Amino acid sequence: MNTLLQACVNGLLIGGFYSLMGMGQNIIFGVMKIINFCHGEMLMVGMYLTFIIYTIFGIDPYLAVPIVAVIMFFVGALIQSSLITPSLGTKSFTNLLFLTVGLGTLLQNLALVIFGSTFRTLSTPYSQQTVSIGPVTMALPKLISFGVLIVISIALFVFLKYTTRGKQIRAVSQNSVGAEVVGINVKQNYILTYGLGVALAGIAGALLTQFYVISPTAGSTFSFRALIVVVVGGLGSIPGAFFAGIFLGLLETLTSLIVSPMYKDLIVFVTFIIILVVRQNIIARKK
Repeated sequence: MNTLLQACVNGLLIGGFYSLMGMGQNIIFGVMKIINFCHGEMLMVGMYLTFIIYTIFGIDPYLAVPIVAVIMFFVGALIQSSLITPSLGTKSFTNLLFLTVGLGTLLQNLALVIFGSTFRTLSTPYSQQTVSIGPVTMALPKLISFGVLIVISIALFVFLKYTTRGKQIRAVSQNSVGAEVVGINVKQNYILTYGLGVALAGIAGALLTQFYVISPTAGSTFSFRALIVVVVGGLGSIPGAFFAGIFLGLLETLTSLIVSPMYKDLIVFVTFIIILVVRQNIIARKK
């Protein structure tokens, strides 16, 4: 029983990262209707930024989170304004697909050239500390990171739900033409949205650095998980993405415990297909 409880807690903690990645992907898709296939690479860039800030400037990884978020926001805004906005004018999903895939490949190879293929780790004085609550033991960095993820998730929901800019973003996601007619700057909101989505990926990368290896391919796993979270949680739904990420984390850890770690990805993929089929049948019946 204690082992099962420990697995659930571990799944909850890792699920928080899937949620944050999914929310970043979801806000981009919900507003611009494009899938950001380089989302995982944005997480990887966030990891390397945190590594540089800690090793060169000595700034604690958690204190570096706001710095990474701001840098990644401007990186995302630059990519959106210079590369994605011109491609949106073509109204071609294929162009956008190849653009984001190519950008992800470019970022991976740049990281490989600059940092090499050696796996790097980031260790702080509290990296190995644990917190015990009853029979459950949690790594302190994971617990702190999960708390930060919860705060960011709530802040994102409040921003989109209650602020003027958040309402504009939601208006653009519902009807970009109608939003433009009433005076909302659609291109500006696209830039803000993509920058925000990239910043969320960068934050996830910063929070992962203390218990996940840093490498040019570190974001690949999380990129695939983010796509699953978007589909399972509902396209454009921030709360849905949050709970879908938690569900995915629990599914992985329980599969590893009950079946085998070897079949973790297989079970996740099969569950994803089943959910897609069931959802499609429900939609077909409603029609």
